[in-house]
Amino acid sequence: MPSNKTEFAARVALTKPNDGVRGIFFRVVFELLEKRGGPEALRQVRAHEGLAREMKDLRTYPAADYLAMLYSAADVLEPKVGAEDQVFNACGRACLHSFSGGMGQIVFGILGKGNPQRLFAQTPMAFSTVVTYGQREHVATGPNTCLIRYRGDMQPPSYHVGIFEAALETLGMTGLVTAQPLGLDSVDYHISWK
Repeated sequence: MPSNKTEFAARVALTKPNDGVRGIFFRVVFELLEKRGGPEALRQVRAHEGLAREMKDLRTYPAADYLAMLYSAADVLEPKVGAEDQVFNACGRACLHSFSGGMGQIVFGILGKGNPQRLFAQTPMAFSTVVTYGQREHVATGPNTCLIRYRGDMQPPSYHVGIFEAALETLGMTGLVTAQPLGLDSVDYHISWK
């Protein structure tokens, strides 16, 4: 089943011209597309306007193009990965794994120090280095639980659930991440771990 184009259009309508995402995250999803769907899947997605150009890791590109890439990825990867939410989750996981091993390693290694609460407390700072839109707030709700509020972030919730799940796995923790959408660009993420 094709991705939800009505939701895609509504999410794109929330973007502003200066809303951007670092090129590294485009590259990571392109790599996931080729790995899971093959060269033809990558070619199909890159054929979309805005996605054909060469993207540099540290440059910023339109958030609307990132959404187009995610929804196109859902269309081509569905037979191999599952429904669109599963594809978005896989994209989020891939981005976290890239970030935790690359330029974002400082967040995991120094600031997080193996502690999920400390790591998730860095969410506002970490995202401000890779996107130019939205606000994020971390609230510790217990020793092994937290709430992360996203406002003004138009990416699908399952994408961010994948990021948070992969962060817990990177720290060697098991946990549960649930998204509570309050609107297309406002979501509360409840995270617990052990």
